[in-house]
Amino acid sequence: MDAVLRARTEVRRLVAGWFMLALLALALSTVCAVMLVAARAPLPGGAIAPAALFRSALVLHVGLAVVVWFLSCAAGLWTLAAGAPSRAWRWAALALACAGVLAMMLALFRGTSAPVLANYIPVLDSPVFLLGLAWFLGGIALSGASSFAGIVSRIRENAEPWRIAALLSIMATAVALLALAAPMLASGIPADAASFEILAWGPGHLLQFTHVVLLMGVWAVLGEQAVGRAPASPAVMIALLSAAALPVLAAPAIYFLHPIDSAGFRHAFTLLMAWGIWPAPVLLAGRLLWQLRRAGPGAWKAAHNLPLLLSILLFLLGCAFGASIRGENTMVPAHYHGTVGAVTLAYMALGYRLLPAFGFARTGGRLIRWQPVLYGTGLILLAAALAWSGWLGVPRKTPHVDVAAHGPAYVMAMGLAGLGGFLAVSGAALYVFNVARVLRARRIGIVQLATMQPWRMAAALALLLAGGSSAVLAWLPDAVGKMQISAASDPARHASQQRDEEIAKRFAEGVALLNAKQYEAAAGVLHRVLELAPQMPEAQVNMGFAMIGLGKFAMARDFFEVATNLRATQMNAYYGLAIALEGLGDIEGALGAMRTYAHRSKADDPFLRKANAAIWEWEDRLAKTRAANSRTAAVLENENAAIPYPIPRKSLN
Repeated sequence: MDAVLRARTEVRRLVAGWFMLALLALALSTVCAVMLVAARAPLPGGAIAPAALFRSALVLHVGLAVVVWFLSCAAGLWTLAAGAPSRAWRWAALALACAGVLAMMLALFRGTSAPVLANYIPVLDSPVFLLGLAWFLGGIALSGASSFAGIVSRIRENAEPWRIAALLSIMATAVALLALAAPMLASGIPADAASFEILAWGPGHLLQFTHVVLLMGVWAVLGEQAVGRAPASPAVMIALLSAAALPVLAAPAIYFLHPIDSAGFRHAFTLLMAWGIWPAPVLLAGRLLWQLRRAGPGAWKAAHNLPLLLSILLFLLGCAFGASIRGENTMVPAHYHGTVGAVTLAYMALGYRLLPAFGFARTGGRLIRWQPVLYGTGLILLAAALAWSGWLGVPRKTPHVDVAAHGPAYVMAMGLAGLGGFLAVSGAALYVFNVARVLRARRIGIVQLATMQPWRMAAALALLLAGGSSAVLAWLPDAVGKMQISAASDPARHASQQRDEEIAKRFAEGVALLNAKQYEAAAGVLHRVLELAPQMPEAQVNMGFAMIGLGKFAMARDFFEVATNLRATQMNAYYGLAIALEGLGDIEGALGAMRTYAHRSKADDPFLRKANAAIWEWEDRLAKTRAANSRTAAVLENENAAIPYPIPRKSLN
C-alpha cells in the first residue's frame, strides 16, 4: 500500500483528493452531530433543537457520515488498489462527486426542505439535494468502474487482502447502485416519503456489505502492522472476504421474488443483513485478537494498535446490540453506532498510517496518539447508553422525550449518551484538526491539491460542466419538479396528504406482518404509524397484539388500555386486553375484559365463540382456585386451633 503511493505521484494526488473529500464530509457531519447530541441530552427546558431542525440535522449527519464519508474513503482505496496512472475519467469521477456534495449542502439554503428519514439513505425533499446525491453516487460509480481493471491486474501480480477487499467492494457497490437505479428507471422518482423509504431499503442494506468488506481489508493492513505478519494465509483471507461479500448475490433473487413494496421484501433484506453480514468479520476479529494476544503485552499496550482493538470491540458490540433489537427504539442506533463507528475508526487509523506515504510527517504527538482513544471510548459509551434507553423503550429518530414516561433510568441513560456523544464528537473533530494541522505544516490545501494537475482537473470540470450541468440545466425547467419526492405547491395540504398516505401504507404493512406472525417487524412498522397518528385506536390495538406475539404482556396491556380510552367501542381492544391480562396472571381482570367483549359484540362476531370458551375456562379456573383457597384456609384454621397457648416461663429472678 505504501509502495503504491511512493511510486505513483499521480495516484497519490488522486487518492489525496478522495480522502480530502471524505475529510470534509466527516467535518460537516461532526457539526450536525453536535446538534443531535444536544437535542438528546436531558437538559433543563427540554430539547434545544426544534423537531424539524433535529430531523434535518439527522439527515445531513447520516448522509455525510455514512454515505459521503464512507464511499469517498472507498473510492480512495479503489484508486489506491488500482495503482495505475490517473486517467481523465478518474479525475472526472472525483469532480462529479465534489459537485454532488456541494449541491447537497446548497440545498440547505433553498428554503424549507422537508427531511425524509429513510433508513440508510435519508434525504431532504429538495430537487437540488436529490440532484447532488445523484451526482455524488455517479462519481462513486465512475470511480469504481475506472479502477476495476487496474485492481484485477494488480491482484494477478500480488493477491494482497486489501486489494481483494477493494475488488469485492466494487462489485457489492455496483449491485447496490443497480438496485437503486433500476426501480427508478422503471417507475420514476418516488412520489412520497414512504415510497422513497421502500426504494432505499434494498440498496441501503447492500451498501453495508461494501463497508464491511473494506473494513476487513483495513483490519488486515492494521493487523499486519501490529504483529508483523498477515492475519491469515492468502487462501483463508480470500475465503473470509468472499464469505463477507457473497450474500450480496442474493439481492437479484429477492427483487425477483418479492415486490419492493411488500413486507416479504423488507423481511428478506432484514434476514440477509442479520445472518450474512457478521460471521466473516467476527471470525477475522477473533483471529486478530488471538494474534495480538500471542504477540505479548507489548502489542496490546502499543498506542498505534489501540485503534485496531477499539474498532474490533466496537464492531463486536454493534453485532451484540443488533441481535438485541426488538422494535423501533434506540437499540437500532446503538447497533449501527457500534458497527459504523468501527469502520470510521479503522479509516481514521489507516489515514494516520498513510500520512508518511504521502510525504507528510506524523506531527501532533499526543493528539494523534489519544484521538482514536477519545473517539472510540465515546462511541462505546454512546452505543451502550442508546442500548440502555432502547431497553427502556425510548423511540428512535426523535429528539428529547418525556422524562416522566421513562423515569430516572432514562435520565441516566441519556446523560451517559450525552457524555459519550460529546467524547465521540470531540474525537472526530480532533481527527479533522490533526490531519488539517499536518497539511497546514506542508501548506497543502484544497486549492493547492486541485492545481497539482491543472489540465486533468480542467478536463474533468469541463466534462462535468459541459456534459452534465448544461444538460441538466436544459432539462431543469420541465423535470426538476418531478425530482422532488413530492410537490410543494400547497405545503400544508401536501404535508397532510403525505402523512395520510404513509399512515395507510404502513398500517397495511403492519397488518400483513401480524398475519404472517412476524411480530418484531410488525412492531417496527406500527411504531412509525403511532408516531404519525398516536390517537389512532386501531394502531394501538395492533401494536398490542404484536407485543402479545413477543411475549411482552405488560406493554400489550398498556396499548389495549390506551385504545379503549381513545374509543370505548373498539371491541378487539377488550379481547386483546383479556389475553394480555391472562398472560400477566390476572385471571379476574382477564375475565372482566372478555365479558365486556362478549357482551358488546354482535351475534355474528367470528371470535365470540372463542371469547365464550375463554370465559367458561377462566370461570372454572377461578372457581377451582377459590375452592382450593377455602380448603387451605379451613385447614390452617384447624391447625391453629390445635396449637396450645404459649405458657410463660417463670422468671429466673
